[in-house]
Amino acid sequence: MPPRRRLDLLEEVDADAEALQAELERRGYGPAQARRAALRRVVPGTDTLAQLEAQHAPPLGRWARGAGWIDRAERLGIVVATALAGAVACITILGTGALGSAAVLAWPQVIVVALLAANWTRAAKHLWIDGDLRPELRRRLWERQIGLIVLAVALGALGAAREVWGAFGALEAEGFAPPAMWDAVGRVVSFAALGLSAAIFGLFGWLALTPRLIDDETMEHRISAFFASRLPTTPSRRR
Repeated sequence: MPPRRRLDLLEEVDADAEALQAELERRGYGPAQARRAALRRVVPGTDTLAQLEAQHAPPLGRWARGAGWIDRAERLGIVVATALAGAVACITILGTGALGSAAVLAWPQVIVVALLAANWTRAAKHLWIDGDLRPELRRRLWERQIGLIVLAVALGALGAAREVWGAFGALEAEGFAPPAMWDAVGRVVSFAALGLSAAIFGLFGWLALTPRLIDDETMEHRISAFFASRLPTTPSRRR
């Protein structure tokens, strides 16, 4: 379940345990004995936890499980990413020519866009279907997203530089005619724009997840502080 709901349930169970402990102490139990008895009665067992997780799972996740989509969510994301990559490929082919030198670097750029979409889809699936994106996986997905964004920019710059190099040779052969010059400029700009667009897509797509990620991280810190404040204190040994 989402970290915010986990924190709410932890605080609710803790309040119940403290109230029951106080009642047991009024009945004559010692503090440690009352605490153990209260925890045995209040802390939910495995079956109850499973019911709580099912009850407080995200609405989209409950619908996906009920409809049988939970195991196919990531595959759906891959299909969407592939469709997006195909659309970008068509734009690239129409803009640069399927057999031109730009196609050598255009197709890796298309693959990078697909990987960016798939990485984002996986993070979104964990947040809004599973309800939780754990810190280690969050860090790995973010590092992968940054790496793909840098790769998209590098491919765009490399493709534009290659087009500039090839354009000089073509312009010399054609005598720097205005139509040839505009055609060369168009190829260079289209390749640079493709790399920049892929990077913006990857960056702003992840930024759309940022408010939820910040909220989850804040709740996880509060959960850690919750358990740290309730650890039993042991007196220091005297030397």
